[in-house]
Amino acid sequence: MAAYPPYQAYPGPAPALITPPPILVAAADPAPQQRLTVFLRFILLVPHLIVLCLMSIAVLVVAFIGWWGALFTARLPLFAVNFLSGCLRWWTRVYAYAFLLTDVYPPFTPDDVPTYPVRVAIPEPQRLNRAAVFFRGVLLIPANILCTVLSSGAVIMALIAWLVTLFTGRLPASFHLAYVAVLRFQTRFYGYAGMLTTAYPSGLYGDRPGMVAWADAPAPAFGAPAPGYGTPGGYGAPGGYGTGPASQPATWLLPLTSAAKVLVTTFIVLGAICEVGQNVYNMESGNSTVNNNGTSTSVVINM
Repeated sequence: MAAYPPYQAYPGPAPALITPPPILVAAADPAPQQRLTVFLRFILLVPHLIVLCLMSIAVLVVAFIGWWGALFTARLPLFAVNFLSGCLRWWTRVYAYAFLLTDVYPPFTPDDVPTYPVRVAIPEPQRLNRAAVFFRGVLLIPANILCTVLSSGAVIMALIAWLVTLFTGRLPASFHLAYVAVLRFQTRFYGYAGMLTTAYPSGLYGDRPGMVAWADAPAPAFGAPAPGYGTPGGYGAPGGYGTGPASQPATWLLPLTSAAKVLVTTFIVLGAICEVGQNVYNMESGNSTVNNNGTSTSVVINM
């Protein structure tokens, strides 16, 4: 199983590619969704969530073994690359379906599915820095904090997105872009944690105009891309999210609108408030328990 799928060449001049190459996630434009499947979305996800929960045990084992292999050889073992890549693709499709980015039910497979509206491109295995492998858990702390806060805020706002989609039959474009940005950052975080790439999680607010993703343009390090998405046109004009009816995006770039960036910021603010409030509540609950235990002990002694 290849670590990344081939893709079509991106039209126009190609600026210098970002090194190291990040994991890429692209989703087709918002499309009409059946209100029944929107209403039952989380019930429909239960089979996938059960499978992913069971797979998470294997992921931890493979990641642990892969960590030792990477520490001694400076490369993630191929079996770990293939297994973790497949799990990451599966996880991304399931959460894309949960975020209402598509109404197409995710397939039960770790393989890349070229016809699915949400795609993941993982670069070829790269040589790893042993120090970065050894301190991977420490390096992940800032990204983990942001990912946790972002996810909390996205889940809170998901209720609004769900209600709007339920009544209108389509996820608004700003929500669609914002949730693609969230999903891409989460995928990059887990890909970096699993040592599938050396690129630190980034790009939460989208890509700059004029950029070219590594999977969109030929590069000696990754080979020349071949057709992978089929007929271009999911985003309209190259480099943007158009209004075309096609089910596949034309590029891996993710340009965010101002409204989508505001939503991403809202996710972060709400998530931060939620996490801080939860921590304060936990501390107060802990102090209350300690005080109650102390009072009870004092009463028993006095008696």
